[in-house]
Amino acid sequence: MLNLKSILKGKVIILCIGNRDMGDDGVGPYLADEMKGKTSYEVIDAGVTPENYTGVITKLKPDTIIIVDTVQFEGNVGEARLFSGDDLRTGKISTHDVSPKLLIDFLKSSTNACIHILGIKPKSNNLGEGLSDAVKKTAKELSLHFLH
Repeated sequence: MLNLKSILKGKVIILCIGNRDMGDDGVGPYLADEMKGKTSYEVIDAGVTPENYTGVITKLKPDTIIIVDTVQFEGNVGEARLFSGDDLRTGKISTHDVSPKLLIDFLKSSTNACIHILGIKPKSNNLGEGLSDAVKKTAKELSLHFLH
């Protein structure tokens, strides 16, 4: 499993992105539900509109931002990897949407925070499906890493 402790420095925001109605794409909101009230980190369930939370994030003046989302990369379903914002901006990885590139650029310039993407490889992002077993298992394991 990932070594998250090494990047969780200073004031940390965990920005969970995804659509609960689109299969594994709902892993961000699911993880937010698992962690809210159980961690000292600021957990934001941004759903499908993370851009609506930029003002809140800027006001919180974070040192570290972890963006949780499904990410397409070479690997196994349910696998979680850490990526830098630069990996997304340079096209080395792909989320399901173009807006995370703009979001990361904006957050970097407005907060100067260290930004990481916690990407989870989805099985399916089909409408009406729930989380796959592999992705749900990973989300539960990840939530334990954020609890302290």
